[in-house]
Amino acid sequence: MANIVLGKGNASALFSAKAPSAGRSGKLLEFVEPEALIVSPFDLAVTRGDGIFEATTVWKGYPVSLENHLLRLAYSARLMDMPEPNMAAFTQAVEDLIAHYDGDEPGPLLRILISRGMDDATGVGKGSDGLPSVWMFIDSMGNLHETDPISMMSLTRGYSSDITAKAPWLLNGAKTLSYAVNQAIHRECDRHSVGDAILTTEDGFVLECPNSSIVAGFGNHYVTPDPSIGILHGTSQRELFAFAQQEGGSFEYRKLPFEQLLEADSLYMTHGGWVIPVGELDGNHYSVDAEFVAAMNDAIHTGRTHDDALSIGPKV
Repeated sequence: MANIVLGKGNASALFSAKAPSAGRSGKLLEFVEPEALIVSPFDLAVTRGDGIFEATTVWKGYPVSLENHLLRLAYSARLMDMPEPNMAAFTQAVEDLIAHYDGDEPGPLLRILISRGMDDATGVGKGSDGLPSVWMFIDSMGNLHETDPISMMSLTRGYSSDITAKAPWLLNGAKTLSYAVNQAIHRECDRHSVGDAILTTEDGFVLECPNSSIVAGFGNHYVTPDPSIGILHGTSQRELFAFAQQEGGSFEYRKLPFEQLLEADSLYMTHGGWVIPVGELDGNHYSVDAEFVAAMNDAIHTGRTHDDALSIGPKV
């Protein structure tokens, strides 16, 4: 039984301007054993952490928010001055990957990883083709999502809310492989025995979590920080907004002071195709409606919110 499926991408086809069927070099993915050594130490993913990624849940064969994930992947590629992904080719590759999965777990993790390619500052890299390196996997054996209420703490990100406008080269808003700081934040959470952290600016505004978006509920009005502050535009957050709208609620993107987050009626962490309720933040407690959370996740996993989520975004 294939509980973990790993594919190495054919970059010449995945980044071709042609349709997948006209790809120059055949198959989009080469399937290999999960333990196979397929990453070179001369690759920029290893030498510099130079690349981008996306991750979501595949719920009973349905890749949650795949279109929005691939659109965000393309956005990250543009910010990183990387080649433009062929959306149709990546979609087909994901479908091929899913077709090889036959594990019992209904909601395994899907991850797409793209490195800039071989490091041309190395002797091996100088002789490479200059194409990105691509890997994709489905994994049902690792840590999966839970919807138990999570406890959180706030931590400063160490910069002001106008940093993205002043220093766009910091790549805030790109989903990159450079996760050393995010991993350090998780270790700080472990030291304080909390589940995750909400990051804030030095001037008191909410950003995001290390791996997630944050949504505050004020009655049936839902608010998330505007991505222009320098954070990812959450895919699962958009699905939550779509659900809220379908249920007669409303939503808003705006610059969100941390003090207002503490005044919210409910709080949600969203990522990977899931909505997870927050039970506590910095000692403040929030109401948790388990049935409502289950309804949101069911709507997301069955595709009910998909079409509406595609058109949701902040007003420019």
